[in-house]
Amino acid sequence: MTGYDYISKFFEKYGVSHVFYQEAVLRVLMREIEKKGDKAATKFILAHSEQAAGCMADGYARASGKPGVCMCQSIGAGNMVGAIYDAWLANTPLVCVTAKKTPVYQYKNSYQETDHRLLYEAVTKFNGEAIEGEQIPFLFRNCFQQATTGKARPTHIDITDHQGHVAEMAEVGTDTGFEPVYGNYPAYRPTAPKEAVEEAVKALKAAKKPLLIAGRGATYSGAGEELVALATKIDAPIVTSPDGKGLMDETDPLWSGIVGNYGMDCANRSAANADLCVFIGTQTADQTTLDWQCPPKSTKCIQIDIDASELGKNYTDTIGLPGDAKAVLTQLLEAAPEMKHADWRKEVAGYVKATLDEYDERINRVEESGLVRQERLCSEIMKAVPDDAVIVADTGYSAQWSATMMRTKKTQKYFRAAGSLGWAFPASLGAKCACPDKEVICFAGDGAMFYYLPEMETAHRYGIKTITIVNNNNALGQSASGLTVVNKEMPDKGARHFRFTAPSFSQLAKTFGLNAIEVHSPEEIGPAIKAAMAAKEGTVIEVHTIEQNFCAPAFRK
Repeated sequence: MTGYDYISKFFEKYGVSHVFYQEAVLRVLMREIEKKGDKAATKFILAHSEQAAGCMADGYARASGKPGVCMCQSIGAGNMVGAIYDAWLANTPLVCVTAKKTPVYQYKNSYQETDHRLLYEAVTKFNGEAIEGEQIPFLFRNCFQQATTGKARPTHIDITDHQGHVAEMAEVGTDTGFEPVYGNYPAYRPTAPKEAVEEAVKALKAAKKPLLIAGRGATYSGAGEELVALATKIDAPIVTSPDGKGLMDETDPLWSGIVGNYGMDCANRSAANADLCVFIGTQTADQTTLDWQCPPKSTKCIQIDIDASELGKNYTDTIGLPGDAKAVLTQLLEAAPEMKHADWRKEVAGYVKATLDEYDERINRVEESGLVRQERLCSEIMKAVPDDAVIVADTGYSAQWSATMMRTKKTQKYFRAAGSLGWAFPASLGAKCACPDKEVICFAGDGAMFYYLPEMETAHRYGIKTITIVNNNNALGQSASGLTVVNKEMPDKGARHFRFTAPSFSQLAKTFGLNAIEVHSPEEIGPAIKAAMAAKEGTVIEVHTIEQNFCAPAFRK
């Protein structure tokens, strides 16, 4: 079997429906797969940059529950690693393939060559190189296995295939088996030791103010049903990180807000006042815990994580439950008796009401300019989108506005950038490839959109029909307040570092072949989204908004 034949069969067996790439890499593979026409199991999406291709693969992986695959040639490896960085932070199962020249070219100042493995070492779970064809089966299987077991994270293969098709055309030997179980995440669902579960149940029984805190790991595990069932049985409120949105209906009485730096006052107050916090699939990092204030480090905790090295890392008084979130919640649900915490639930409900009342005032506030407030924009989006919509939000204020002001349903999916500005637009294209029958909504600011504008053409070329909502206040909103303070003695000169001129994103969208709608008032938002859903092409909705800081408090002691 040749290298290209093996990889073709591998993608089919593992359910890889899309590969996102930048030229030039594995050309023979693509040619042979595309010969099959409509019967081809894998489609190849050519992006306009390596980093965009990586973001698309990230969005695809998060939306599908399958490893995302991205590829590029030698010189592009340095560009693609930026997207792999975000996937590393987001715990995304992603497989990156980069191409290089044959060994005889190495260490000789060859054109476009460097050691790619060094670039990827810090942001991959496995980082290997295929010099000979016979390595290909082992390395591809290993990359998918490592990406989908334990804590999901990116993997990397540097393959000898720089336009000479060396690895593709080589014989790969007889060790060419397939293990399709690693085509989905989590590949396995380990459970926690019985003794640890029993200890956790004792702590639950002793608690007067228990709080469940669910994050990205619970989302990846699909643990929403078990989360709500446990909370109902033990009568405990639930808060989630932004990455836990979509685990439950956010109108459910058990839901108590979004926790952390990009969260809500009600959720953080609940965490600060709880006497037992149950972390479910969250790394207890600074952003989730508001720099370890919510909850304080002295709080008693139970922590469920598929990676045992995370247990008790940031909270030392922790009962660790190593295992898959869905599986371990099932264990707790079976072992825990029914409990009642009426006073605690009433206290938390008060926090939630106070926060949502404040949000309602901000949503309904009318600007003299007639421009749209971001709170109203988020509210109108959620009124208009379907119950099974996929929301893909950017980082910074886009993450804050969407996480706090969009009430999602358990039938909807929500993903946000792990930290890289601009991620959401290309990621939404990957998410649409994973969910072709669902409306995929990208929510990004104008600063984010500048990163990957050419991917509008990619969306048009492949018919990837998403709805991109641009919150255009002509500024880097999250940077504005800090830079204004720093440059207070020269405000005009300082403003050039965060305030933009006024390009028309709607006009740019039309230039790239997409549908476009421009919105100037709150009343136009809902009809614009409805029109976008009815359109044949992908649509960019440019919403002219006010320039404001994110003022909703994350925490008041």
